[in-house]
Amino acid sequence: MQSQARKNDIRRDALIRRDAIPADVRASSSLAICRAVSEDDLFLDSNGIHVYLPIGSEVDIRPLIELAWEMGKEVGMMRVMEDGGIAQYSITPSTRYNVTKLGIMEPQDAEPFDMDICDLVIVPVVAADEYCNRLGYGKGYYDQFLAHHPRPTLGVAFEEQMVSELPVDDLDIQLDGIYTERRFVEA
Repeated sequence: MQSQARKNDIRRDALIRRDAIPADVRASSSLAICRAVSEDDLFLDSNGIHVYLPIGSEVDIRPLIELAWEMGKEVGMMRVMEDGGIAQYSITPSTRYNVTKLGIMEPQDAEPFDMDICDLVIVPVVAADEYCNRLGYGKGYYDQFLAHHPRPTLGVAFEEQMVSELPVDDLDIQLDGIYTERRFVEA
């Protein structure tokens, strides 16, 4: 329980720092992160990538998604179901989205994403540490997903979201690397 309280404190503080980044700085930093990921062999060599669509002040990876489509890659994303389960759906430039009550964009009328072609997962980060441990929003969707579909996984975060060390438990999945606008942290 003490670990969960500490995670909640870190999450709150990281979100405050991320939200305080001016919009123009977030935009230029997001582009720098997308550029760095686009030059990574994991991205270049992938046939399919699993992504997220940014909400709020998250790193905007939409330019990376567009590049993936231009390169002929299959692109998929998670959808949280009414019962709390998750499903993976393919997205294309013509995909239409619904906005959930949590403000998350989810594909509508999309085909299931074939995880057999997925070579790379790009995940959002609320906070991360120097050991590639990731803290999300606290619902465990990505940890559940990555436990069932282990793949090379890159987190994307602004430098303000990085901390020296996060508390981790048995359910937390370590990332292979994290890109910020200034550096790459490798597990």
